[in-house]
Amino acid sequence: MRFRLPFHSALPLKGRVVFSFFLALSLSSIFIPGAVAFVDRSEIVSRTLPNGLQVLVREDPGQTVAELQVWVRAGSRDDPKGKEGIAHLFEHMLFKGTATRKVGEIAATVEAAGGDINAYTSMDHTVYHITIASTYFETAMDVLSDAVQHSSFDKGELKKEKLVVIEEIHRGEDSSSRVFSEELFKTAFPKHPYGRKVIGTPESVKSISRGDMLAFFKHWYVPGNMKLVVVGNVKADDVFRSAADHFNAGSGKIPMRRKFAQLPQTRRRIFHIQRDTDPARVALAFHIGALKDPEEPVYDLLAAVLSQGESSRLPMNLRDKGIVNSAWAYAYTPMDPGLFILGATADQERIGDALSGLVEQISLLRDKLVSSEELDRARNQILNDKIFERERVEGQAREIGYMSLTLNDPNFDDTYRSRIQAVDAADLRAAARRIFSGQGATIGFLSRDLATQPTHAEVRDLLNVKLAPVSHVKPDRGTPTVYRSRLPNGITLLVREDHRLPLVAVRVGVLGGVRFETRNTQGAFNLIAHLLTRGTGQMSAAGLALKLDGMSASLGGFSGRNSFGVTGEFLSRDIAEGLNLTEQVLTDATLPAHELDLTRERVISAIKARKDNMDAFAMDLLRGALFKEHPYRFSTLGTVKSVRSLTRDDLVKIYRREIRPEGMVLSLTGDIRVENAYRLAVKAFGGLSGGKYDPGPLPMEVPGGGKNIVRETRKDKAQTHLMLGYLGPTLYSKDLDSLEVLNAVLTGQGGRLFTELRDRRSLAYSVFSFVAPGIDPGFIAFGIGVSPTREKEALDGIVEQIRLVRDQPVSLEEMKRAKTWLIGSKMIGLQDLSSRNDEVFFPVLYNEDLGRALRYAERIRSVTPAQVQEAARRYLDPEKYTLAVVAGRAK
Repeated sequence: MRFRLPFHSALPLKGRVVFSFFLALSLSSIFIPGAVAFVDRSEIVSRTLPNGLQVLVREDPGQTVAELQVWVRAGSRDDPKGKEGIAHLFEHMLFKGTATRKVGEIAATVEAAGGDINAYTSMDHTVYHITIASTYFETAMDVLSDAVQHSSFDKGELKKEKLVVIEEIHRGEDSSSRVFSEELFKTAFPKHPYGRKVIGTPESVKSISRGDMLAFFKHWYVPGNMKLVVVGNVKADDVFRSAADHFNAGSGKIPMRRKFAQLPQTRRRIFHIQRDTDPARVALAFHIGALKDPEEPVYDLLAAVLSQGESSRLPMNLRDKGIVNSAWAYAYTPMDPGLFILGATADQERIGDALSGLVEQISLLRDKLVSSEELDRARNQILNDKIFERERVEGQAREIGYMSLTLNDPNFDDTYRSRIQAVDAADLRAAARRIFSGQGATIGFLSRDLATQPTHAEVRDLLNVKLAPVSHVKPDRGTPTVYRSRLPNGITLLVREDHRLPLVAVRVGVLGGVRFETRNTQGAFNLIAHLLTRGTGQMSAAGLALKLDGMSASLGGFSGRNSFGVTGEFLSRDIAEGLNLTEQVLTDATLPAHELDLTRERVISAIKARKDNMDAFAMDLLRGALFKEHPYRFSTLGTVKSVRSLTRDDLVKIYRREIRPEGMVLSLTGDIRVENAYRLAVKAFGGLSGGKYDPGPLPMEVPGGGKNIVRETRKDKAQTHLMLGYLGPTLYSKDLDSLEVLNAVLTGQGGRLFTELRDRRSLAYSVFSFVAPGIDPGFIAFGIGVSPTREKEALDGIVEQIRLVRDQPVSLEEMKRAKTWLIGSKMIGLQDLSSRNDEVFFPVLYNEDLGRALRYAERIRSVTPAQVQEAARRYLDPEKYTLAVVAGRAK
C-alpha cells in the first residue's frame, strides 16, 4: 500500500502536491508499543445516489478548507490499442470547456474562489480534484460536476490540446528519471498495459479523434464507475444534497473491465540505456501481489526496513558509505499485481557497485531474521505516518478514494492495521525468499557510457550467487495566537499553540545561506546543513538516526538564499527530547571529514543533475545573468569547483561564526503550552552564547539597459526552455503585494500566460511566472518550455503579455480572481503545522512586521488596479530584460 504512483497530470502540479504518494493507515485506540494511540478519527459516511454514484464524506471541522475529488475507474490500462494516452488526453480535455463554461473558465472559476484544481491519470484510474476554502464548497461542486459530466470536447480545442500533450511527452523525454522509470515498467510488464506509458506516444496521441473521445466518455464516465470523495470543514448532509443536485447524469451501464493475465516471470530481464546525464541509475524490480493481497503489509514492511528513515538499511549501508548517492525501495501495489522496486543513483563509475550493494541488502533479508527492534521501528513508522498525513485534506481524500475505488472499502485501513500487527520477522524472511529471486528480476541501468554498466554475464553471476532460489522453507516462529518572548541569552522565541493533533513543528535559525557566500564559498551553507545531522559531540549519525526513527520524528538542517538552521517535527509527547536534539545538531555538530567527503559527492551529483533538468538549468543561467555582483547569483548547491575546494576547516569556520544566540529565532507551533515551551527552550538553548554575526554591506545590483541574452545549446534535449527575468523587490517593498497580484493575474491555470500561450496557442505544456523577493532585491521570472521551432513565438508571446499589463489596467474581474486565488492558495498551504510555523518564523527572522505578515489576506484585498499597473511599469519593461535560453534540438 505504500507506493509511488506512476501518473500524469493534466496541468503542472504545484508546491507539495507532486505525489511520491505513500498511502498509510489510520490509527485507533489499539495500543502498539511506540505507536501513538490516535482516537480522534472522523467517520467516513457513504451514500449512493440513485444514478449509482457513491459519495464518501469525512467531516473535519478543524480545517478551513475542503477537498473534493472525483475518482474514475479508468486509466491508461483501459486505453484501446493504437489509442494509447487517451485516458490522459481525456483528463486534459475536461478543463477545455463545457456547454456552459468557455475554455479556461473552469480553472478561472476555481482560482477566483481561491482554490486549486488539477487532475492526474494513473494506470488504474483518473482523478479530478479541487482544494478550496470551505465557504466556496458549492462553487467547487458546481465546477467539478460540470467538468466531469458535461465537457464539450470541442474539435479545435482537442487539436490544440494534443499539441500540448505532445510537448508534455517531449518534456518527459528530456527527464532521465522519467525515461528510466518508463523503461523499467515496459520491461517488467511486456504483455500487461502497466508496461505502457500513461501519457501515450506522439503517434498514438495524434491518432485520437473527437469520436474516440466521445466513445471513451460514454463507456467509462458513468456514475456507477465513479466515486465522489469530500473531506474538510463540511457537513455530510450538505454534501449529499449538493451531490444529488449537481451529479444528476443518467445512470448508464457500468463497464466491464478487461482482465489481463500475468504469467510468472521465470527469466531475468535486463535493459541498458546510454544517456549523457548525471548521476547514473540502477534499479531492480520483482513481481509482487496487488493491493488486495493479504501479504501487502509484508511488502510495505520490507520496503520500510530497507529505506524508510535515516537509520534504515539502504541509507546507512550504501549511501552513508559512499557507494551510492541515494537509494530507495518501495512496494507498488496497484489493482493488479505490482512490483517491488529498489533503485539507486551513483557516480558513473560506481553503477556496478550500486547494483551489488542493492543485491547484498535484499540477500541479507533472505538469509537473516530482522531484529525485533528494527521490525517494531518499521511498523511504528508506518502507523505513525498517519498522524502526519491527517494534517491535509488532500491526503485524507486520496486514501479514501483509492481504497474505495480499488478495493470498494474506504475503511480498508482497519483491515490493514490488523494484518500489519500480525507480521513477524519470520514472515518477512519467508516473503523475501519468495519475492527476491534472481530468475524473476528485472534489472535496468542508465549511464553516460555503456562500458561502465555491468554486462549480462556479470549480472547473471551476481544474482545466481546472491539470489539463488530457496525452496521448501518454513517460517521460523520466534491560528492560534503567536506568543513572542526573548530568552535570557537573546534568542527570540515564538510559540503558536494548536492542539488539534499531537504534533509540534520546530524551526530554529539565523540569517545566512547564499546571501553570506562568496564565489569561493558558494555551496558551503548547503554542505553544512546536510552535515548537521551526521554526527554531534554526543551522538553519531547512526545513533541520531535511530533515535529519530524510534520517535517517528524528522529533524534536519536547512539552508536557503537568506537563512540557515534546523527544522523538525515531533510528536508532542517527545518535544522535550526533540528540542534537546534540535539544539544538539544546531550547536554541537562535528561536521566529520568522512561525512563531508560523502556529502560532497552527493551534492556534486545533484549539481550535475541540474543540467538534466531544463527548467533548473535555465534558472541557473538567468540568475547568473541577472546578478553580476550580489551573492543571489549563486546556486544554493554551489558549483562543482567550489564544493570540491571547500575543506572541513572552511566549513567549521563558517559554522562557528554563524551559530550565535543574538539574532537567532526559535519557533514552535503545535500541541505545546506557551509556559512549557519557554521552560523547555531555556533548558535546551540557554547555554548558547555569543554576539550576532554581521557580514557587512553586500554589493547591490544596478539594472542594466537593453536586452541581455545568454544562450546554451543542448542537442540531447527535445525542448527549448526560455527564462526571462528582471530584478525584483525586497521583502520590505511597498510594491510586493501589487506584484503578487500581478503575478497571479499572469500565472496559474486561469492566468493570462496559461490562457493565451497554452490554451489558445498550444505553445507549451508548462508556462509560468513568479516573484522571488529577498532581503536584498530579488527577481521576477517568466518561464516556458517549447518546441525549438516555436522559440520566437513563445518569447514574443511572453513579451506581449508584459506589454499589456504595463499599458492597460487589469480588469476588476481579473483582480478579484487573482486575489481570491492568492488568498485561497495561502489558506491551502497553511494546513500543516510546519507551514504555519514557517509563517511566523521567517518574517521575524527577516525583521519584517509580524502582524503585517499575518494580515496577508487583508493586504492582498487592498491592492488596486492602479497599484498593479504602477508596479508593472516600475519593474517590467518589454524592451529591457534578461533572457536565458537553453536550446534543444530542432526536428
